[in-house]
Amino acid sequence: MSDTSEFFKLAISAAGFTPPEHIRQGKLQRFSSNGRRTDTSGWCRLFRDGRAGVFGDFRSGVTHVWVAKDEKPPTLVQRQQRFIEIQRAKAEAAAEQSIQWAQAANKNAGLWAESFPVAHHDCVDRYLSARGIHLECWPGALHYHPSLEYWQDGRCIGHLPAMIAEVTDLAGLRVSLHRTYLTHDGQKANVEIVKKLTASSARLAGCSIKLGQPSVIKGLSTIAVAEGIETALACHAASTMPTVSAISANGVERYQWPDEVQQLVVFADNDISQVGQKAAAALADRARSRGLKVGVLTPPDSGTDWADVWAAQEGGI
Repeated sequence: MSDTSEFFKLAISAAGFTPPEHIRQGKLQRFSSNGRRTDTSGWCRLFRDGRAGVFGDFRSGVTHVWVAKDEKPPTLVQRQQRFIEIQRAKAEAAAEQSIQWAQAANKNAGLWAESFPVAHHDCVDRYLSARGIHLECWPGALHYHPSLEYWQDGRCIGHLPAMIAEVTDLAGLRVSLHRTYLTHDGQKANVEIVKKLTASSARLAGCSIKLGQPSVIKGLSTIAVAEGIETALACHAASTMPTVSAISANGVERYQWPDEVQQLVVFADNDISQVGQKAAAALADRARSRGLKVGVLTPPDSGTDWADVWAAQEGGI
């Protein structure tokens, strides 16, 4: 592999992605941008001259252009040719992604149609009840699937019951499905990865699992956000605030609130690594800069989230 290919890979790595092991000049390549083997949200193309390239990530919507450090500036003709190649690569990647998004939308719609609203005494209800969460009516964004395929290392190794959660964008359109694999008696399944996201049909950045809708609290339209589904439900059970799940720390940082919201409450995880706290702080800063009243609540003990607090105390936050 040429030195410029190595530098191109270093640029991809510096942007926070894991580049393809082998770079093929002049070819559009897809790769995982989240480290999971089946993910292909990342894309790149090193141009044929090996001196420039473009790469991006459809999950976050970012695009980067890389240019080698030449001894002398490129000519006008070279700059024009690179511009054409950049636009061509972007268009080709977008066309591929549109096909994949359409396929994902159809698959997710079928999976959602196979599932059922959560009912009392089904395994999802038992799972959440075991976490100390008891609601008279479960949110419509949560479903129960009685027998969902579980894939590992490229093959289906069995069928398990699962909690299915609808991940939607700001307009309420389904983008992905979050799956929590369970046992029939309501425990987490004994599998390598208990929680998974399906392939997305659009950009995931800013999306959430809408377990609640904004409501007026003390005269202000309010929504609360937490990372996991269980944490968001525990926060709602404890505080009665409408709470959404942003799925992860990265999701909290990128969360997009509805236009009518005037007050945002962030239920942060107290991570030993500080990842959850930093994500909550970044979201809070962005919300304040846009005129929202913001509160950030963090559990007192390191290494815990509010679901842990709720389960331990079986009471309010």
